[in-house]
Amino acid sequence: MILKDYLTIQSDALPPDSPCMLGETGFSVPAAALAQSAFRRWCQDVALPASACRIMEQGLYLSGISGLLRVVPASGFGPDPESVWILGRSDQGLLSVVVRDACGADAQRLREDAALALRQAARYTARLAVVLVQSCRGDECMEGYRRFARELGPAPVEQGGIHAAWHSGAGKMLGHGWLRP
Repeated sequence: MILKDYLTIQSDALPPDSPCMLGETGFSVPAAALAQSAFRRWCQDVALPASACRIMEQGLYLSGISGLLRVVPASGFGPDPESVWILGRSDQGLLSVVVRDACGADAQRLREDAALALRQAARYTARLAVVLVQSCRGDECMEGYRRFARELGPAPVEQGGIHAAWHSGAGKMLGHGWLRP
């Protein structure tokens, strides 16, 4: 028997044919007809995005990353999720990952995401916590991420890279990165 890579828990799951509003136009289309965003892959695909795994493997010196558990919380701003928490595994141990859509990536939310990733890392004895921002078009809304990254240290802020530092309050490594589409 072949099982899916990991278990998904989603609050307020909508059926794929549920209508989505097109901005403030008053028109709606079925959710299945909308283009899939880069962030949406984190919430729906069977496996973690390969490009993100490569970046985490290179930046955090890990190998064999895969997902175990994925939790998609309900969004307070509409039917689409804004973030997802993933308990992942690698050949070096467990990792706690929060991925946020770039459109909602202000510094305060990213601090909350880091706290969640660190809390869950402690809960599941993961060796590191990671906060990733998934870009859809390029560098949209990147200012919030820049502020968040500066608070964590002098690491350069660039797209497609990941940086990690010891978080003394949690006693864990905390990585962060901005992912290109």
